[in-house]
Amino acid sequence: MTIDSDSDVTALDRMPASTQSRRRRPEAPAVLRTAVPLLLAIVVLSVYSGAQNPVFMTSANWQNILAQVCVLGILAAGQTFLIIGGQLDLSVGSLVSLVGVFAADRFTAGWSTLAVVACCLTGGVIVGLVWGALVAYLRVPPFVLTLGGLSLFASLALVIAGSRPIPVEGHLETLGFGTWFGVRLPAIVLVAAMVLLGLGLHMTRFGRNVYALGSAPRAAYLAGVPTRRITVSLFVLNSVLTAAAGLIMTARLAAGDPRAGAGLELQVVAVTVLGGAALAGGRGSMLGTFLGVVLFGVISAALTFLQVPGAYQSLVTGGILIFAVAVTAIADLRTGRVPPDGPRLRRLAAALRVGALLRR
Repeated sequence: MTIDSDSDVTALDRMPASTQSRRRRPEAPAVLRTAVPLLLAIVVLSVYSGAQNPVFMTSANWQNILAQVCVLGILAAGQTFLIIGGQLDLSVGSLVSLVGVFAADRFTAGWSTLAVVACCLTGGVIVGLVWGALVAYLRVPPFVLTLGGLSLFASLALVIAGSRPIPVEGHLETLGFGTWFGVRLPAIVLVAAMVLLGLGLHMTRFGRNVYALGSAPRAAYLAGVPTRRITVSLFVLNSVLTAAAGLIMTARLAAGDPRAGAGLELQVVAVTVLGGAALAGGRGSMLGTFLGVVLFGVISAALTFLQVPGAYQSLVTGGILIFAVAVTAIADLRTGRVPPDGPRLRRLAAALRVGALLRR
């Protein structure tokens, strides 16, 4: 991350301190402005789907929705930290596939569950350290770096699995299909992860430093924030959460599928930006991300209950991403947070296009 270049100094850096204070003060209303429309959309869509099919409003269906979006939600939580800190990781979908394939392969080789879980999480730490060090110390653009990781991890997953799923029998069954006091365990994991990570983001010094880093990197550095260490920590946190999501995906599929994570990076960016996170950095909330994930799950479930062909769900994902990015860009232009040409948005669009070509 560049800290001594004028191009990295946002409009907020050049404002007087009194103006910055006035702009930062209404943070809670900004969260509400994001959360209320998302909550309203969830309620309206749920009521309509329930009117068409009463099963939609049952407790079992809502637990199933939360279980279905558990992997997406954990990935989105890590991406929320990154985007608020002014970073992005486009390799999460491929890393989920690689972790799942590696775990299934090691289970087949006779490894214990504890050894496989520990090895996968350690691998997540290593990937995060590499990404973070390259971005923080060598100033490699995270868009290009993680886009290369997307292709690398996807290829490794295919090579290890021999281009076909590896069955997993007798391992991680509780994590994928277990219940606790009558509630699906993946749903509990999702809510618990969101709450704990939300507390870490909004109520700790680390979280405040992440907001400062994304809002004004140079000002944060001059104020004594360890910007490089924070950047590395963000990538490590995100990669560890991605590894955990890969294990949950393996548990739910009962197999390590080298193509299980295909397209997840698009969904993660879509729900995170839909939840109010700004691609320019410095803005976002875990509550907004959680509601964005739930809305995505409700939309997918509603399409299924209304017997809409599955091919249209990809259209919904793309539409959500376009809508969320457009709304965020308009909000950023109104507040003067990014220049009118929106360079970060252009880089993101180009990276996603190249990622789609690589997957083809």
